[in-house]
Amino acid sequence: MNRSMMMGLLTGSILGATMGMYAVRNMSSRERKKAMKQTRKLLSRATNVMGMF
Repeated sequence: MNRSMMMGLLTGSILGATMGMYAVRNMSSRERKKAMKQTRKLLSRATNVMGMF
């Protein structure tokens, strides 16, 4: 991977994490709980898919 691609990925990751934190902070507790449940399901599915390979 070249340097500019790595910098772009790093910058995008930092921006995504920052926006995610901002969004979570502005959610109500009910919305936050629902989002965490969906995230756990998504991560579980991703782990299962990666385990297949």
